Amino acid sequence: MGLLLRPGIHQCQCHQYHRLLPVLIKPKISHFHFHFHQNSNPLSQTVRALAEAAPQKMVKAIRVHELGGPEVLKWEDVELGEPKEGEIRVKNKAIGLNFIDVYFRKGVYKTPTLPYTPGREAAGVVTAVGPGLTGRQVGDLVAYAGDPMGSYAEEQILPANKVVPVPPSIDPIIAASIILKGMTAQFLLRRCFKVEPGHTILVHAAAGGVGSLLSQWANALGATVIGTVSTKEKAVQAKDDGCHHVIIYKEEDFVARVNEITSSNGVDVVYDAVGKDTFQWSESLMKSY
Repeated sequence: MGLLLRPGIHQCQCHQYHRLLPVLIKPKISHFHFHFHQNSNPLSQTVRALAEAAPQKMVKAIRVHELGGPEVLKWEDVELGEPKEGEIRVKNKAIGLNFIDVYFRKGVYKTPTLPYTPGREAAGVVTAVGPGLTGRQVGDLVAYAGDPMGSYAEEQILPANKVVPVPPSIDPIIAASIILKGMTAQFLLRRCFKVEPGHTILVHAAAGGVGSLLSQWANALGATVIGTVSTKEKAVQAKDDGCHHVIIYKEEDFVARVNEITSSNGVDVVYDAVGKDTFQWSESLMKSY
C-alpha cells in the first residue's frame, strides 16, 4: 500500500563535531583587583581579575514579554556577552519567519521563560568564537535552524555544532529562508518515504514553502508531481516549481482530477500539510500494491 504523510512541526538539528584548538580571547578589563595568597612565593601569586569591566555589548532584538498577537513583539536593546567554550557569536544577515514562531508567541506551544527572543532560523557571519574552538572562524558565513530560539536579533550566541557552512555562492537571504524547510523536505523525500524515478506523488499546498521544495526536488528525482493550490496565481508558481499537474482545488474536485491523471491507479505518497479538509480524501487516493 502507499504511504500518506502529513508534515507536522518537528525539530531539526544540525550537528558538527570539531577538534579543539586554543583561541586567545582578550576581554576588555577596566581595572583589576589583586589578591595575594599569604606565605606564597611572589612568583606564584594568584592574580584574580574581577572584571568591573567594560559593559556587555548591546544589540537590538525583537522580544516577547507576554503571549499574544503581533502587538506583543517589542524592538529592544539586549545585552550580548562573549561566546563561551563551544560557542560562536553570529551577526545575522537574514532570518527565517516560520509559523511555529507564531505558535510559540501565542502559547500554543510551550514557550521559554518570559521574556524571550523568538526565531529558529537564520544566516549570518561569525563575529567571535569561544575559547578552544576550531572549525569555525570569524568571517565564516553560516546558517542554522531549530534550537536554540533567538534568531530575531541583530546578533546571537549559538553552539558551534548547531550551524552549517553556507557556500559564498548562496545569498544569506536564500540560506535563511530555505534551511528549515529544506531539512523538512529532505526528511520527507529521502527518509519518511524514499521517492524514486517512476513514483507519482501528490503535494497539497504545493505553492507553500515546503511544498515548493518538495515539488522541485521530487521532479529532479524523476517522480511525477501532482500539486494542489488555491488560486491561479499559485498554480503558475507550482508549475514553475516542477509540478507536472496542478489542481486548483477551489475550482475542481482534486480527487476526481487525481484519478483522471493516474487512470485511477492512485499515487505512491501524499504530502498533506492541510490535514482535516483533505486527509480522508487523500487516503482514498493511495496506491494499493
